[in-house]
Amino acid sequence: MIFLGYLLALILLALGFGILASGWTTIQQAPLLDHKNLLSLAQIATAFVGAIAAAVLTATVGRSNEFLRARLADSVNASTEKLKADLAESVNASTENLKAELATSVNASTENLKAELTRSGDVFRAELNQLAPRRHAAYHAIWAALVQYFRAVQKFEAGVFDEAALKAAEKACEDAGGQALLVDQADDDTFHDFWQEMNRLRELGEEKRELPDGLRTLWRNEGRALGNQYHDVRQIFADRLRS
Repeated sequence: MIFLGYLLALILLALGFGILASGWTTIQQAPLLDHKNLLSLAQIATAFVGAIAAAVLTATVGRSNEFLRARLADSVNASTEKLKADLAESVNASTENLKAELATSVNASTENLKAELTRSGDVFRAELNQLAPRRHAAYHAIWAALVQYFRAVQKFEAGVFDEAALKAAEKACEDAGGQALLVDQADDDTFHDFWQEMNRLRELGEEKRELPDGLRTLWRNEGRALGNQYHDVRQIFADRLRS
């Protein structure tokens, strides 16, 4: 349709020029008096045809512009939609890849953490299995040394100062003190407190051993408290071993 408009405009322009040329030829052949009238007629015809051609050309140009704007709008819309589609597809693909990589990374990290926790748990259990028997042995050692010392001091009740037994008990407590590192700090303090209390009674007994009934009197005054402390320590260590 636009092509036909341009073609019609060209035909009209050609027709106008043809009329003008024909008029000019006619004017040259006509008598001198008719030149002016013929020229006016040719100008009028040419102007009329030119106006029609211009109108057709203007309409055609306007139609062409509308067509071009429509084509441009369609092209822009198509390009925009394609760009949107490509962008959406690219974003979706990137998102899916990121999700997949993140999931893989999280799964790998989780598995590594599980494996590390498993290894740590195995190491801890192995160390605990090795430590538990040694810990029990340490409690038994310090308790056995305290019992040995208590039995030696308990002989004061019969008026006997068994120096050899007291020295052996003191040595046993010293040896057991080397294993006290495996017991709780509070229990280590309890062990040393009871040990020092029996050392105090031993020193008092050594001062009173030559006095008549001195050891028996010492035991009557101190034995009950020492016996109560003995049972308290025994209960503390027993509870610790059962926990």
